[in-house]
Amino acid sequence: MFRLRRFSVGRTAAALIAPALLAGCMSVNVPESAFFYPNARVAAEKIELPTDRPMAFPTDRLNVAYAGGPVGVTRVRTGRADAPLILYCGGNLFRRSSGAGTVASELAPFGDVVTFDYPGYGETAGQADYAAFVAVGTAVADAVRDLALAEHRKVIVWGHSLGGPVCAQAASLVRADAVVLETTTPSTRAAVDAMVGWVRPLVKVNIAPNLAAIDVPAALKDYRGRVLVLEAGRDDTLPPALSRVLARDLQRQGVDVRRLVFPQAGHGDVGRQPDFQPRIAEALTGL
Repeated sequence: MFRLRRFSVGRTAAALIAPALLAGCMSVNVPESAFFYPNARVAAEKIELPTDRPMAFPTDRLNVAYAGGPVGVTRVRTGRADAPLILYCGGNLFRRSSGAGTVASELAPFGDVVTFDYPGYGETAGQADYAAFVAVGTAVADAVRDLALAEHRKVIVWGHSLGGPVCAQAASLVRADAVVLETTTPSTRAAVDAMVGWVRPLVKVNIAPNLAAIDVPAALKDYRGRVLVLEAGRDDTLPPALSRVLARDLQRQGVDVRRLVFPQAGHGDVGRQPDFQPRIAEALTGL
């Protein structure tokens, strides 16, 4: 079963490719729909979302809309006037109703946290595909930028898993002071190749164009802030090697990259590691 905040590229790709090999096919198409878990799919497949942590901070709803209608957005207030604004982009199962409390508990030491529902998720209507994800992420980034200017705050854009490419697209728009890429991938192609493993040379994998175009280093090519790449040593969803490739490619572009490895962490529990808060705080020092 998929877990909250996971970007299940490898498992989804393997599930699509294995039957094709058994049938003797040498080519398989990987559609966008394989990677998204909107409300309708969660209900139809009876996917059980994990119990969220209780929200320990006061919250506000932000008034944000995109072409598809209103966006469900929550701002968690820490009460610190100088706290940065953290725009959090979750993974492919994330929604505020089952993840905002957990995210807030992990990230509130570093600032006020803004979480949102993707299209077709939670309280945001629309088609669940990558273009719509980016459109909603951009609309929320606009709102966060306006808040930051009005309140004289720094901005951190934080993307977990599938949220990594989404937040990378928003980083320049929001003029982020820092970008955090948590257990993500430089591209969908890299993730599919890594996770499918030995099967990969035996079959031609045709990834949906919008997903195939994902390129996090390219999105951050002109970014001049700080980037933290968080690598989980026991990640069984996106191999740790993908974080290493991502950090290397960004560094080659001249980006200020700091790679933090959490050897005992899995794909979705980096924030629960005992050294998480002090190491993140140190890496963000001096923004």
